[in-house]
Amino acid sequence: MKRRIVKKFRSPEAMAAYAAGVFAKALRAKKGGPLLAALPGGKTPLPLFRKLASLGLPWEKALFFMSDERLVPSSSRQSNFGTARRLFFSKAAIPRSSLRPISPAGAAAAAYEKELLKATRGRGRLDLVFLGLGGDGHTASLFPGSPVLSSSQLVSAALAPRGVRPRRRVTLTLRALNKAGAVVLMASGRAKEKIFSRAASGDKNIPAGRLAPRGDLYLLFSKRS
Repeated sequence: MKRRIVKKFRSPEAMAAYAAGVFAKALRAKKGGPLLAALPGGKTPLPLFRKLASLGLPWEKALFFMSDERLVPSSSRQSNFGTARRLFFSKAAIPRSSLRPISPAGAAAAAYEKELLKATRGRGRLDLVFLGLGGDGHTASLFPGSPVLSSSQLVSAALAPRGVRPRRRVTLTLRALNKAGAVVLMASGRAKEKIFSRAASGDKNIPAGRLAPRGDLYLLFSKRS
């Protein structure tokens, strides 16, 4: 990890504008192939999706993965990919060939790892990963106490805690996240302020505190949600 960059904002929109700027800079600087980026699920990235959709960027230079997915059809309101498609991909007219959704069918995790290895020429290294932060310290679908936290795979099947629906997930593992060129972790709302501070300090007792990408780690927090 090169730098740990902690930024706090007054609003989710200001945080989204900063995160979109990180993406735009990386996209414009990318040489020798597309920028390989992963996008998150949850509510926190919604302003980011809207901000990205408003930017006139060279989208043909990007290839989009998902950091995790609930195993539901993409038409479901619970689909992370479906949300990104509605708010970002469709608005920016990004071609289907530039999208790498996680299929809910069959051996989804193994198939997505194969897709990731193909796109990265066997390295498994994404250029830029955006992530959200849960109130329990989880990120992507890496929950506290999950056996997936010690997985040697790049992509793994995962289960959300009991009572959280849908439980069945596919997620990038810590191994994949920490291979990334850079990671942007975003959180918002005073209810998450303490857990964000723990993640920002590198508290390894929570999954988000174990993020250590090869490049910069951006830790962004908005006081308002």
